[in-house]
Amino acid sequence: MSRLLLLGAVVLFVAGGPRLARLLGALLLAMDLVAPGARPALKAAAVSEVRIGSGVGSLYRAEGPGCAGLVLVHGLSRQGQAHPSFQRMARALARAGFLVLAPDFPRLRAFQLAESDVALVVDAVKLLGRETPGPLGILGFSFGAGPAVLAAADPGIRERVALVGSFGGYWDLRRVIIFIATGWYEEDGEWRRARPEEYNRWKLLAALTPHVADPEERRRLEYLAELKLADPGADVGAHTSRLGVEGRRFLQLVESRELEQVAALMDALPLATKERFRRLSPASRIGEVRARLLVAHGAADSSIPYTESVRLARAAPALGTLVVFGGLAHVFPSESGWARWLGRLEDGGRLVGLLDDLLALCRR
Repeated sequence: MSRLLLLGAVVLFVAGGPRLARLLGALLLAMDLVAPGARPALKAAAVSEVRIGSGVGSLYRAEGPGCAGLVLVHGLSRQGQAHPSFQRMARALARAGFLVLAPDFPRLRAFQLAESDVALVVDAVKLLGRETPGPLGILGFSFGAGPAVLAAADPGIRERVALVGSFGGYWDLRRVIIFIATGWYEEDGEWRRARPEEYNRWKLLAALTPHVADPEERRRLEYLAELKLADPGADVGAHTSRLGVEGRRFLQLVESRELEQVAALMDALPLATKERFRRLSPASRIGEVRARLLVAHGAADSSIPYTESVRLARAAPALGTLVVFGGLAHVFPSESGWARWLGRLEDGGRLVGLLDDLLALCRR
């Protein structure tokens, strides 16, 4: 605990003395996120299950009226909103004074992106709006950031949404697919290469299977994806030999590590598939978002390149904050541990500043 307090004092010093009083809430929230066991917040948070249209979600509420409402959108994860780190974050935000609604997204839990995810976010915002008269925000994490931003552009809620956050998110699905397969990403017109997370290759295959036209080919690829997700080292040669032309093309797209080949395979996809990728990319509707946008990403992210968030921020009609963390790998601050934050004081200051901008929703 003493080290946590030292971290807090140093972060406050880095963030700037004149704003200490206002930043106290952001500091407490940062400590709650980085080291949930410390629990510096004063409020307890209760959770209850709620219905959201035909789906379900978890509503996190602290004692007293919430200052504002937040809808949280999880990423590609089998556990979804039941992921321990995701739940810890939801509780921390509730203890900070937010009314937090975390819907369950079955398609995202199946490693798939669909326009139905956007519709579910819209329904969740409408439900939360009936629960609180305060301002509303949407926070999307990793691949959940796409549906979050797209929902904020929906005419039915965009005037009601005051803030949307994209954390570890993306701008254009085509570029993300290229990165996952090859490690290549573009920064200010220059192509660079990083080492992508190898396991994401099989998440990508699972995500692409709904776009396979032939039902039998689709089933074969789904089965192959499940085998590799369960054991990336599994020998699937007997299964790949049964694939037809369409299935082989999708598998080749996922397995290839060459930029030119993957780009050519992407270009050769059916027009309907490429149009779906376009509609599921925030690039397609960012100009319709009225909310203030908070964007954060880790420079060392091996799942989605941070340049995707930079592009998103540059195109935002109302950018609040863009933060690129030097050491954060992907999304959850608590998974890095307090020691990493103590070792990177600038990242600690960036986190407090980002959370201060988020807490501004409560000061409206």
